[in-house]
Amino acid sequence: MSNSTPDQAERVSVAVINFNGAATLKPTLQSVLELQHVRLAEVFLVDNHSADDSLALVRRDFPSVRIIALSENKGPNPARNEALRRAMTDLILIMDNDIVLAEDYAARLAEEFRAHPDSGAISGQIRLYEEPEQVQYNGITLHYAGEIAARPRDASGTVRVPCVSAGAAVFHRPRALAVGGFDEDFMFGWEDGDLTFRLSLAGYPCYLASAARAYHQRRPRGLQYVRYQTRNRWWFLRKNYAARTFWLALPAVVALQVCAGCFCLIKGQGKAFFKGTWEAAGNGAVLRSKHKAIQCMRKVADAELLQGERLDLPGGLTASAAGRLLNALLNAVFRLYWRLIRRYLQPG
Repeated sequence: MSNSTPDQAERVSVAVINFNGAATLKPTLQSVLELQHVRLAEVFLVDNHSADDSLALVRRDFPSVRIIALSENKGPNPARNEALRRAMTDLILIMDNDIVLAEDYAARLAEEFRAHPDSGAISGQIRLYEEPEQVQYNGITLHYAGEIAARPRDASGTVRVPCVSAGAAVFHRPRALAVGGFDEDFMFGWEDGDLTFRLSLAGYPCYLASAARAYHQRRPRGLQYVRYQTRNRWWFLRKNYAARTFWLALPAVVALQVCAGCFCLIKGQGKAFFKGTWEAAGNGAVLRSKHKAIQCMRKVADAELLQGERLDLPGGLTASAAGRLLNALLNAVFRLYWRLIRRYLQPG
């Protein structure tokens, strides 16, 4: 990547979304302030009413970082929307409080926006901070049954993807706002994929640039968000799929959720799974309104964004021989079913 003079470099805003991030914020913010080949228009931290020493740390060690302190924690999406509304540039890097950026991360993503000027959001590759050779995220594909499949970790180059993670992604701010921003009803699961999939549907494609690298200071999460992830998966499908896609895909979605429910029962999370499934049936009037708005702005057919060749069973089900066999059987059946229904999916 060629160096840019300061006058030629892209102006980018950076927003770090924070809740109780005192343990990880210092290397995160240091990496932001050391970004090269871009002009940092502003760096601000949107704080979700932290109860630790996050804000004191920022005020003491990073006085140039502007703090936007929210009065309550409603999850990451309201904070991300605050960042979208407040930023002064068209390009804004929205990132979590435990991500450390390579010095050329933002510049590489800005270059991709120049190469793909109709883009909605672009993310880079994420590796583990403690094990920098280990790739954690290198983009995903989206299976029609409502599950992701990770791209090969050694894949290189820049590829179009249906959606990207907001762990460290550059958004085209006007386009993100035009499709409704982050859905504040979503919390802890599918909340970033929901916005970026809507961008793709509206004709603002998303890309994954493997040459741009960031590093995740990973902390254990376990299965604490099973309820929200289960509910939000259904809400994502009900909101974003065309009606014909949803009903044709439903048998595969139900089959996959039965497998997920069995896994959650084994792991002691059956109550959370069934609670999330019950809640997924609610919010009907709101979801219908959102669905109608999305279909009105749709320019891309579901069949162009979804795939049916491979899915990854959730929760590490493939760790056992029985799980691997189940995964192979499901993939074979789902692949056949996809080939039967794909021709009938509503055109965009």
